[in-house]
Amino acid sequence: MTDRKNTPVATDHDPGRPRVSVLVPVFNVEPYLQAALDSLIEQTMADLEIICVDDGSTDSSPTILRRYAEAHGDRLKVITQENAGYGVAMNVALRHATGDYIGILEPDDVVRPAMFETLWQAGNEHDLDIVKADYLRFRGAEEHRTDVVVPCVNDTSVYGEVIDPGERIAVFRYPMNTWCGIYRREFLLENDIWHHETPGASYQDNGFFFQTMCQARRIMYINDVFYENRRDNPNSSVKSTGKADVALQEYDWIREWLLQRPELAERFTGVYGLKRWHNIDFTMKRLAPGLRREFCRMVSEVLKEDNERGALIQSAFGVGEWNRVQWIMRDPDEYFYQYEQWRIRVSVVMPVYNAMPYLKECLASLRNQSLRDVEVILVDDGSTDGSLEYLQDFAESDPYDRVILMTQEHQGAGAARNLGLEHAQGEYVAFLDADDVFDRGMLGRAYGKAKADRASICVFRSRNLDTESGKTSPIRHAVKIKDLPKHRPFSGMQISANPFFTFVGWPWDKLFLRTYLLNTGLRFQELTSTNDAYFVYSALVCCDRITILDEELISHRRNVSTSISNSTTKSPDNAYRALLAIREQLMRSGIYPQLQRKFVNYSLHLLLWHLNNLPADAREDFYKTLVTDWLPELGVSDKPLDFFTQPKERAMLGMIRHSLEHGSGSYWDIAFVQASEGGTKSHKVEYVAARDDEDELVRQMRKLEREIDRHKAKIDEIRASETWRVGRAMTYVPTKLARLVRGKGRGTNG
Repeated sequence: MTDRKNTPVATDHDPGRPRVSVLVPVFNVEPYLQAALDSLIEQTMADLEIICVDDGSTDSSPTILRRYAEAHGDRLKVITQENAGYGVAMNVALRHATGDYIGILEPDDVVRPAMFETLWQAGNEHDLDIVKADYLRFRGAEEHRTDVVVPCVNDTSVYGEVIDPGERIAVFRYPMNTWCGIYRREFLLENDIWHHETPGASYQDNGFFFQTMCQARRIMYINDVFYENRRDNPNSSVKSTGKADVALQEYDWIREWLLQRPELAERFTGVYGLKRWHNIDFTMKRLAPGLRREFCRMVSEVLKEDNERGALIQSAFGVGEWNRVQWIMRDPDEYFYQYEQWRIRVSVVMPVYNAMPYLKECLASLRNQSLRDVEVILVDDGSTDGSLEYLQDFAESDPYDRVILMTQEHQGAGAARNLGLEHAQGEYVAFLDADDVFDRGMLGRAYGKAKADRASICVFRSRNLDTESGKTSPIRHAVKIKDLPKHRPFSGMQISANPFFTFVGWPWDKLFLRTYLLNTGLRFQELTSTNDAYFVYSALVCCDRITILDEELISHRRNVSTSISNSTTKSPDNAYRALLAIREQLMRSGIYPQLQRKFVNYSLHLLLWHLNNLPADAREDFYKTLVTDWLPELGVSDKPLDFFTQPKERAMLGMIRHSLEHGSGSYWDIAFVQASEGGTKSHKVEYVAARDDEDELVRQMRKLEREIDRHKAKIDEIRASETWRVGRAMTYVPTKLARLVRGKGRGTNG
């Protein structure tokens, strides 16, 4: 076939044939057929061919068709057949069509007068395979009619542009229909494009849509409304409750069609999986409730087969879409029960390790929660201070029998949280620390907000509780609400600010939808420190529905010796391991390119924070690994300083680079408070706000170097002076004699 991709030359029309042939499949549409045919007769295009196929109608539709054929026999043709289904009727009509382009009119819809003339002009002028326009959905009639205009695109900038779908995969996310446009007839015949011939009138347009979109090279979308689509026909396939299996069969057919064409399969297999899921979601919403559970089970098996054959590609899906695909494959019954009432609203998972001084207050605030439909999963992580015994008493005394106590050898909070999540049954999950204190309405308020916004994650505000003084203060940096989208909910990818700085990567001020966690497979890293960063940030950036509750609901205890956050020194490389895991998750989800700069900035921030908070005797080793291995691997070392957005960290990186180029490369090269202090070694790196970029740092260090040079020059000047030479001559002989005497003394003693 000739490559017409870049050939926008107007096509010569043969005056002996129609410009457009409109196909009208008819089956028992008596109430609507006359209006549909009238809208075709009233078209401004004179040379229009109308081909109606009566598919064995048993109402008065055949009579109406005969009447119109008699009145408009020069342009309207009627073909009759026994009932064989929508696909057969469409193919019969196409075989009889002779126009340059093919249009489709469903017999319960109508079209506006200029539709086919306008679309044909665009197609002819730009030599298009397909031309589509916006459309209108309507219900009712006359004064009771309601209209909704639906754009045929998701991106209005593409109107009027010639598009190759193979190079613009996003067009497959545009509304899926076949009737709001026209198709070049030769394009259909050359590519052997026909409707799938299955019984009834359900979903056969899906296969036609997929074939045309995969093989078209030149498509245009027009910003005008011509087609009016009825949404209140009770016999429409959209309202059918008995054809769920037909929808699945249509996509089985599409899959086989695609896999038989390797050149198309390589490019469009991911799109196939996406459109399969869109069709499943569409069908699920329209099925009667009594059919949904069985349909979920059917879908689960179908998707598993697709997955085994490599037809489900994660990067083609949105984050929320992929999560739901994984969910229904994993457990279709659980997926179905998203429509049912949850018995347990929130599962609280709490790891406990030697927290005896704080358990009484912590657990009392948990028991006193206003939300009663909760379960509390306490995981003792090998405590040795009596915590386990206290937990046992708490579990046995709970009047609502809501407490589950589990034990494990000491493995860390990450492993304990994972064990609790494995046994959780609630709709949402909260991961709380055993030394914190919770406001009475914390779970209820967070759950209510999450449900109201149908959110997968709800984040609320918190306060610090100083263990020594008992004073509290807001944690303002835990969630920077002003940097978040104004609407609720929002997705992680809709956050324009850096999400790694907008939130703190701890889990206890967040409520997570349990099925979201199960579908994504997210678990805590089993590390002694920084075990929550991967879990929290991966959950946030990959989430499609996040909401914020602007209320302080938890008091987070500080200055606790056994706190999880105080175990950094035991495994200083945990932060690096967490960053590698986060980056892998971003890459796996296909969102790393969009988040690369934000992630690299966070990597520098986290590693410098750990460097700054290590004991002084541990910093040199950490620093050497940081500059030689971690920063290069995480993509920090090869970035210019203006790539980094945080002034203090940008300044620190500038100091590191200057030290590597001009100094010894040691941590202590940069560990000074101010250059004016002569490079004094300090046991803690302190950032000077004024030095917020490398140029300032270099100027300060060069100033110090100039001071040293001036001192050296002064010394050289003194040594070159007459006074220096006379003085040295006068002291030469006494000095020499003294050295000889000391030498003899050492010899005698030896």
